Amino acid sequence: MIANTQLYSSKKFLTQLLVSTLYGVLVFLYLFYSENARLPVLINHVDSLSFFTLTSWLIFGILSLVTRALNVFYPWIKGMLSRFTLQFVLNTLVATFFLWLCVKLLIAVKYDNVAFSVFMAEKGDVTLKLFIIFMLTNLVLILVNLYQYSFTSFIQANIESEKMVRERLKLQYEILKSQLSPHYLFNTLNTIASLIHRDAATTESFIRKFAQTFRYILNSHQKELVAVRMEVNFIMAYYFLLKIRFEKALELDLQLDGVSEGSYIPPMTLQLLVENAVKHNHFSEDKPLKICIRSRANHSIEVVNNFERKPGFIEVDNQLLKKPERHVSHKIGLENIKKRYAYFTKQEVEIAKNESFSVVLPLLMNNKTVSV
Repeated sequence: MIANTQLYSSKKFLTQLLVSTLYGVLVFLYLFYSENARLPVLINHVDSLSFFTLTSWLIFGILSLVTRALNVFYPWIKGMLSRFTLQFVLNTLVATFFLWLCVKLLIAVKYDNVAFSVFMAEKGDVTLKLFIIFMLTNLVLILVNLYQYSFTSFIQANIESEKMVRERLKLQYEILKSQLSPHYLFNTLNTIASLIHRDAATTESFIRKFAQTFRYILNSHQKELVAVRMEVNFIMAYYFLLKIRFEKALELDLQLDGVSEGSYIPPMTLQLLVENAVKHNHFSEDKPLKICIRSRANHSIEVVNNFERKPGFIEVDNQLLKKPERHVSHKIGLENIKKRYAYFTKQEVEIAKNESFSVVLPLLMNNKTVSV
C-alpha cells in the first residue's frame, strides 16, 4: 500500500512538473510574440526561458501546497463560496509575492541590480501581462480543484447509496427467507391437514388467510415502506393463522387511530414483533400471551406483550437462547427493524422490558419513496 502511494505521488509530481514546464514555455512564447510579433529562437533566450520555467515551477508548487493545506483545514464541504473566496485570496497573495520575488531575482541576475522602478518602466507591460496570466491560471486551478471535489463527492455519494440499497435489500431478503422457510410452511401444512377432516369451513378460511399472508410477503418484501393499514390487514390474517394453532392461549388487541393507519412503516415490522413474541414467550390458556398494538401521542406505534421467558432458556441481548443447545434462529428481529428504520429517520426504535416487553416504532409520513 505504501509503495503504491509513493508511486502515485511520484507520478503526480512528475505530471505537475511537466505541466508547469510546458506552462512556463507557453507563457514565454506568448509574451515574446505579443511584444515582437514573432516567435523567438529559443536557443537565444535560454536565460528568459529558464526564468519563466523556474517561476512556473515555484508558483505551481506553492499553490499546490496551499490547496492541500486548505483541503485539510478548510475543505470544500464547509462551504463552497467561502472556500472559493479564501483560496482565491490566498493564491493571489502567494502568487503575487513569489512573482515579485522572481522578478527581483531576475533583476539581480540579468539586469545588474537596476532599480525596480527602472525595470518596471521598461518591462512593466510584460510584467503586468505575466501577473494577469497567473491570476487567470489561479482561477482555473481553483475551478479544477472544485470540479475534482464535486466529482469525487458525487462518486462517493453514489457508492454510499449503492451500499445502502444493497444492505436494505439484504435485510429484506432475510425477512423473506425467514417467512418462506420450510419449517414455517411445514407447520402451516400440518395445521391444514389437522383441520381438513374436522372443520371444512375453517379449513377454507385458513387457506384463504394463508394465501393472503403469502401474497403480502411476496409483494411487500421489495418495498421500502408500506402503509400501516396494509400491514394491519396482513397482521389480522397472520393472527388468524396463529389463533387456529394456539386458540385461547393467544390474544391480539389493535388500538390504532386513523393518523397511525395513514402513516408508513417498513414492511413486515409488526409481523416480526408478533412472531418474536410468540417465539420467545411461554404461554398457555391459563396464562395467555396478550399482544397489544396501539397508537401513541408522539406519532408512534407501541407493540407490547406480557413477558414470561420459556423454561430452559437464558436471555442474551433480549433474545432467549436454549441451554445447552443452541437456539435455531434466522437472526431476524429487533436489529433488522432498527437497521431498516435507520434508512428513513433519525428517530430510534425504543425497546423496554420489565413485566411487559415493549417496542415503540416511529411512524413515517414521507411516502415519496414508497411504491404500494
